Amino acid sequence: MLCAAIFIIQTGYGLILPLLPIYAEHRGFSLPWIGAMAALYAASSFVSQWIFGRQSDVLGRRALLLFGSFATALATGLFVLKVPAGAYLAFRALQGIGAGAFIPAANALVGDLVPDQRRGSAFGLLSSASMGGFALGPFIGGVMGNFFGLRAPFGLGAILAFLATVAVFQGMPPMQRQHRARPESKPRTAPLQEKLWPLYLINFGWTGLVGMYDTVWSLYMKSLGASNLVIGLSFTLFAIPLLLSNFLGGALANRPGWRRKLIVGGSFLNAMTVILYIVSQNAWLSIGISVLEAIAMSLIGPALQALLLSRTPDAWRGTIQGRFQAVGTLGALVMATFSGILMTHNIKTPFWAGAALLVATAVIFGWVRGGRVSNDN
Repeated sequence: MLCAAIFIIQTGYGLILPLLPIYAEHRGFSLPWIGAMAALYAASSFVSQWIFGRQSDVLGRRALLLFGSFATALATGLFVLKVPAGAYLAFRALQGIGAGAFIPAANALVGDLVPDQRRGSAFGLLSSASMGGFALGPFIGGVMGNFFGLRAPFGLGAILAFLATVAVFQGMPPMQRQHRARPESKPRTAPLQEKLWPLYLINFGWTGLVGMYDTVWSLYMKSLGASNLVIGLSFTLFAIPLLLSNFLGGALANRPGWRRKLIVGGSFLNAMTVILYIVSQNAWLSIGISVLEAIAMSLIGPALQALLLSRTPDAWRGTIQGRFQAVGTLGALVMATFSGILMTHNIKTPFWAGAALLVATAVIFGWVRGGRVSNDN
């Protein structure tokens, strides 16, 4: 059920993602305001992840999954309205709130149901379901944007997010609140944070790339001469290799001793691909580079989530997932904001900043390897 809901909601999200900056530009947004829209999504996600992660431990995962998918459906549907440009900022913020409620609860649910030695594969499967929707959505969105106008993908995206709400409601019966974080189960804060801060840090740098791409990618591809159809296709041709390689990355992440190596090695490979985008002068070459980036990301994601859950007390899975996702979203917020400013100088300048941030956080993450925080269990 969870994989099906994520596939559906990511298809709807993918429908609008490649066209959102172009749609905003069409509605009169300047480049810095396009960056502000991406930053607002990240800011609202940050706040809701921090709050709703904890609530999923108290109220149960189902309630937050339902709320998150419904809020996403409502916000996406509102984009089809002809309203003043500023209203779209509010709609984007509501989308961020929906994502902030849904994602920590979904990841915590994997920890509830799957033992440690299989969590790498479980997160690989979850990520593959997400990428399956992400592969299908941008292609459909690009076709719809080309032939039916830029508002059409938002209508279909809203319908799909609502179907995800129905899938959660029908497929996940109410459960007892066995994962409630009672006061007596609360772990000591300092030792817990000592284990977790390197993971928060690498997620800040890695997810920072998401904020950069949300702001820059479509306009970057447009600067290379790509049509709306090719821009949508670029998301699909990135997602398909990531979908497939996640199975391998997840299987490798089942081995606790490999998780740190996968995270560090994948981060450096990911940073290298970001630099290659700067060198590229051709849209199709950049699409080819994105295949290598997909492989790098498949090494990082499942290993990072599996390592995080191995260090998280059972009763605090939702809380820690919320904080972990919030820190990553903060990275996206920072990079989205600076990307909107940097690309007024040159459309490729944000790529330098994204690569530098990822390398810096990966170096620090690798440097603490010899300390007490390196113990996985």
